[in-house]
Amino acid sequence: MNPQGYGYPYGNGVPVNRLIGDSNPADRFKVNEWLEGADKAQCQWAINYLWGKVSDRTPDAHFLDWSEQQYPALVEWLLCGEGNQFDGIWFPFTVNLIRRDGATLFAKARNAWNQKVNRERKAAEAASTVVLDPKTKQKLHKLASEHGVSEEEYLSILVDLVSERRNANKNIAQQRKKIKRAVIGSDIGFSDVVEEDKKEGIQGYTGAL
Repeated sequence: MNPQGYGYPYGNGVPVNRLIGDSNPADRFKVNEWLEGADKAQCQWAINYLWGKVSDRTPDAHFLDWSEQQYPALVEWLLCGEGNQFDGIWFPFTVNLIRRDGATLFAKARNAWNQKVNRERKAAEAASTVVLDPKTKQKLHKLASEHGVSEEEYLSILVDLVSERRNANKNIAQQRKKIKRAVIGSDIGFSDVVEEDKKEGIQGYTGAL
């Protein structure tokens, strides 16, 4: 039996704590709370972050095609587990280094993830920001104030109204086209065209026939 499971990283009978000091794993409750609802991307990020803090080697070779459910369990095992085997796969001594400072590394990982999420959110907001010149900004503020809404809400309503009007104009154009189709179809004896347009709700064109 491989002695790694009992805390001997190299099978030479030397306990892990003799080599790296006492373990200080992360709080399991806090880890599970952070992992609640975490997707594969978040878990992979956490694994790479933790691994990179204690090793210069990439962890990819040790992480096969895990399922969506296995990834959170793997992160928890790295931070709070025991031994060097997870789901039948042996992991190198790196996992012991992670657990040695598990509490500290988890706190740093959680903060780094929050910063990453905030940066991405701000970048998305910046990408959708509308830049106006001072005069236009002043006019927008006045119009929004007159209607008792924020500038953002006023712009949103304005865009919706324009979009609805454009769609209405398209519908009118389509109806006119169908009326013309019906007129021409009736003249040349294509009664099926007339009936088809009637089924689609194009009414009132009979007066033009």
